[in-house]
Amino acid sequence: MTGQRVSVSVVVPARNEERVLEACLTALSLQSDPVDEIIVVDNDSTDGTAATARSHAGVVVLTEPRHGITYARDTGFDAATGDVIARIDADTIVTPGWAASIRRAFAADPDLAGLTGPAGFTRLSSGDRVVGRAAYAFSRTMHELIIRERPVMYGHNMALRRAAWDLIREVVTRGDAAISEDLDVTLALLHSGQRIGHEPGMLVTIAVERTLRYRKLAGYHRTNRLTVAKYRGRGLRAGG
Repeated sequence: MTGQRVSVSVVVPARNEERVLEACLTALSLQSDPVDEIIVVDNDSTDGTAATARSHAGVVVLTEPRHGITYARDTGFDAATGDVIARIDADTIVTPGWAASIRRAFAADPDLAGLTGPAGFTRLSSGDRVVGRAAYAFSRTMHELIIRERPVMYGHNMALRRAAWDLIREVVTRGDAAISEDLDVTLALLHSGQRIGHEPGMLVTIAVERTLRYRKLAGYHRTNRLTVAKYRGRGLRAGG
């Protein structure tokens, strides 16, 4: 694929995210190198999530009635038509060069299966000034040291080749809240011999205050441990 234009689909799973989705989709529409497709998967919302998505021209809105990020992810990933499927959360704000960085990385390296990038904190950032990158990088490093796997593709900022998704689709777990969904995707790729890269230009901001809650952090610890255990020591390979 080197030298060829790489098409990029963006999937945004969303359940009751009317309050934050507008800013997310606006940022996607302002890319210096526009994405080819934006898919919002409405995961049975009871607010105006779907209406907000439909108010943006060109956004494809799909409905997934089964509650759970894995079901919403699969619906979006399976429907995406791009060479590369990028995924962000409904509260992710991408920077203007985000899509261009993804496109360049995958075009330059045909063997690259997945990609992730840095993040800052939305409430502290404005314009071209992204604050919190060092704190985010430290948190990422500590997480990767603990689980002994890297780089991790987090759900708020990940991309993978369609062929890579096809490879791991039947390996990843569905509908199980005990599994860390994005870590599951990461480990499915790594343990099937695929390579994941880290792209500095793939920069986003996130609403970190939605994550830094005791119950949520405790849940992450539990699901991370169980997800790592799923792969470690089993010799798991995609398709196996």
